[in-house]
Amino acid sequence: MSRLKIENLLFTLFVAGVLAGAVQIAREWSIRASIIILVLGGIGLLLAVAQLVLDFRNLSSTKSAVALTMEAPALETSSRWGSCEVWVWILGFYGAIHVVGFPLAVPLFVFSYTKVYGGGWILASALAAMSWGFVYSLFDRLLHVPWPESLFSVMIS
Repeated sequence: MSRLKIENLLFTLFVAGVLAGAVQIAREWSIRASIIILVLGGIGLLLAVAQLVLDFRNLSSTKSAVALTMEAPALETSSRWGSCEVWVWILGFYGAIHVVGFPLAVPLFVFSYTKVYGGGWILASALAAMSWGFVYSLFDRLLHVPWPESLFSVMIS
């Protein structure tokens, strides 16, 4: 057993413990206060358990450690204005929120982003529908978030 394998296992146990503690504490709060901790902590806890399984496999093997990689490929910019593209997307999303409102801006943004970066129509439509369903079910139905008036809704009324 190498020292690096044991350190990886201990670090993953520490992260899983922190996430489990956060989820356990948040269970005592009201749903409005704890929803973010429960959702993100639950997802993080599942990923930590997956990493623990890999760490235990690596601990017993004689090969070098195999890491669970969930990194997206880095954006390759062909010009010095490459990071401006990210800001244009962020500002466009911000503008869409004000023009059509948050519940419609999210699927519109997801659909546009997916199509611009090479996704097909079916994938873009499915992701947009899932993002709208998530926003609608969580924020409208479960949390009853009051949305501010969008410019579009003000112009129609």
